[in-house]
Amino acid sequence: MEKPNLDFKTNILDNVTRQISTKDVKSFLHAQGYYHGKDRFMQMEMLRLIAQGRLCECLKDTEETFAIDKYMRELGIDYFARQEIDNLDEKTSNLLSYYVNGVNKAMSEGLPFEFKLLSHTPQTWKISDTILTIKAMSFLGLAQGQQDLEKLIIQLLQNTNHQDKQTQDIKIERVKSLAKGALDTISDSEINLLQKVKIYNPLIPESYEFLKFIPKIQASNNWVSNKMGHAIHACDPHLECNRLPAIWYEMKANIQNVGNFFGITMPGVPGFVMGRSDDTAFSFTYGFMDMVDHFIEEVRDGKYRFETNFFDFKVRRDIIKRKNKKDVEIYIKETHAGFLEADSEIKNIKDGHYLSMAWSCRKRGGAKTLKAVLDIFHAKNVDDLFKCVSDVAISCNWLLSDSEGNIGYHQSGVLPKRNFSGLYPIEGYFKQNIWQGYYEGHQLYHFKNPNEKIIATANNRIQDEHFPTAINAPMASYRKDRVTELLVENQKHSTDLFKQMQGDTFSRQADLYINVFKSVFEESDLGRKLINWNRNYDVDNKIAPIFESFYKTLLKTFFSDHLLGKQVTTYCMDETSIIADFYGLFDRIFLTNDIDHIWFKDTADKDTYIAKALKECEQRQADTRWGDINRYKMKHILFDGKLPSFLGFDVDNIEIPGNRSTITQGAVYEAHERTTSFVPSWKMVTDHRNHDVYTVLPGGLSDRRFSKNYKSDLSNWIHGKYRQNSIV
Repeated sequence: MEKPNLDFKTNILDNVTRQISTKDVKSFLHAQGYYHGKDRFMQMEMLRLIAQGRLCECLKDTEETFAIDKYMRELGIDYFARQEIDNLDEKTSNLLSYYVNGVNKAMSEGLPFEFKLLSHTPQTWKISDTILTIKAMSFLGLAQGQQDLEKLIIQLLQNTNHQDKQTQDIKIERVKSLAKGALDTISDSEINLLQKVKIYNPLIPESYEFLKFIPKIQASNNWVSNKMGHAIHACDPHLECNRLPAIWYEMKANIQNVGNFFGITMPGVPGFVMGRSDDTAFSFTYGFMDMVDHFIEEVRDGKYRFETNFFDFKVRRDIIKRKNKKDVEIYIKETHAGFLEADSEIKNIKDGHYLSMAWSCRKRGGAKTLKAVLDIFHAKNVDDLFKCVSDVAISCNWLLSDSEGNIGYHQSGVLPKRNFSGLYPIEGYFKQNIWQGYYEGHQLYHFKNPNEKIIATANNRIQDEHFPTAINAPMASYRKDRVTELLVENQKHSTDLFKQMQGDTFSRQADLYINVFKSVFEESDLGRKLINWNRNYDVDNKIAPIFESFYKTLLKTFFSDHLLGKQVTTYCMDETSIIADFYGLFDRIFLTNDIDHIWFKDTADKDTYIAKALKECEQRQADTRWGDINRYKMKHILFDGKLPSFLGFDVDNIEIPGNRSTITQGAVYEAHERTTSFVPSWKMVTDHRNHDVYTVLPGGLSDRRFSKNYKSDLSNWIHGKYRQNSIV
């Protein structure tokens, strides 16, 4: 391999952005790897150890960390990342080697003291670790959110069994109605079979605990406009941000004979994730593509059924090393459809029906994604970007723009070819039921320069009849509708307008509830107070907490009575992300009339439930600010809030504006036994007429607590301020 040119220049802008000036892409990648390793290796190593399933071996041996290790070994992220190296072409592999060598150079010069305290010596960084990072971020938040929903649906269908046939049918119809047609094709025989299935790692009442250190990526906004004759681009990816250091690492690159770049990078991965170049801008929101399916498997005499025969499992044996206990041998069992969801410590499982799980990126996608990201360096326009992002394996809604005024949309992800909706399990032992391959990236939905001259996405359903169906359970469209409303209302689009929009806290969800049920709200003092409310969720607003109390009371009361029971409903709302992710499925019951016959046929009407929820909340006084309850502590990623506050590793009482349905999403809630959030993890606004890029980051450049760059941009983020940067 050619020796990289290490004659680069670097400096730090505003204590936040690492600027690197180099001769070529190879030299930049080497420098990028070096500074990722220098400034963020603790973050990189934590993600690597979790995805490898080595927490018990390297850091802390507890039953919790063992459960994480076991799940990650079963999922096989590290195992298949190492296999994917063979899928890299020579050019991409060569470029990755420069990045990896940069990381290892930084490691050779010193390691984070935290690992010394834990007596952990990290291994050298490998190309497979970069592939692993992409696959881990893809699943632990993207595909995993879909898996949570599917597990919920499975358990709801299992719990529909009732001695009274009429009651059972009503329960089944209610579960089906939540999915907007995605469950219509499930048969009675499939529901009966599903009720025999042994569930391993159920969502309710237990839940996975492996998200403790890795952020959940499942929300975002982005929009572009060429209404003024040139392209203006805005994005604010919403992630879990109640942690330090910041998730993203902001960089500026000036590469001779290639161009200038500014944006966010992911420590452990080369290139730019979102940002701006001389000629283009690119960003994405989570696309909610269904890339995870469950299948029903029949096991007999230690074999699994396929068609009319029984086959030996393809078994992958692994050993989990433990610091304080005996090492554990596990057996991961593969079928034609996926890998078996059963206790992997048991070599020979009992006869019966089980679930298997298929994830489309489990064995593929990481190598192509890396090539796609690196190809962005050479993209000059939207058409070039189309070719790049179409090969990204992560489920994304990409918005793209260029200096010629073009704007475009492209869906990405590894979409399986399936013969059913994908939202419920079917028999994996029939050939026609399992996946029949995958769609190519260019076959996914895409378009350029729409007549409206604007494109906006916010995790909403995006579909076209001429392209394959990819989404069966998106978020509600409230945020996207609000973005579109503001873009249409304001004729003069500008970076100032777009920055104002990114801070908008108006809730269309609250506005709809109040307007649809205005006559009921008018009948009580509390209801009239809500009618006069401006529907904003700024931190000083004292009416927003009242509406939230009303909304949660309404859902808890209604679903306790009609579907889940009080205990499970409370758990779903207070301890999981189901409501935060998929609240639109539940709002449909109250805000539309198309399924009234299913939910209100033999029960109280909607108005009665609205009035009951208002009455239960009427004692609530308007003396609590939204920021008093919608807040969190930003905890150090490794020490997790366990150190004394005076040491400064954590930042307490961060007040978060917005809620789940506002443009500036401010969802703070409990999930998987910890506080988590969906909030803006980075904001960017840029106008292609000039070189300016406006950004802000909830943290800083370094993961070193005693560095001045540890939380250098946090004050700007809290106060809604932007830094003005330039790509040149």
